Amino acid sequence: MGKDRAIKIIANLIAGMVAHRILFKYTNRPESINHIESEIENYRGTISDYLTEFNWSSYDKEKIKREAKRNLRKELKETHFKDVSFPSNEISKMLNETIQKFFN
Repeated sequence: MGKDRAIKIIANLIAGMVAHRILFKYTNRPESINHIESEIENYRGTISDYLTEFNWSSYDKEKIKREAKRNLRKELKETHFKDVSFPSNEISKMLNETIQKFFN
């Protein structure tokens, strides 16, 4: 797999992980917390696996961040997020935190 393809996959996985982190924090369905937490861990493991395949330049990291943000906005428009209320600044905050965990 090429690096560009890996960037797209990683960005999509990061978007999914952040979406689940938001859902975990703001869900109104406490019975779903264990499942959501499990999904977050699965994302973390998969992302870590992909990240070890290449060396990542600052340009690559910015590209991942841009694509992840775009993918996250799409993900948050899905029906399973319609009944979840959260502050809009939480999107950037959690996205930045997540990316820093993987790249620092």
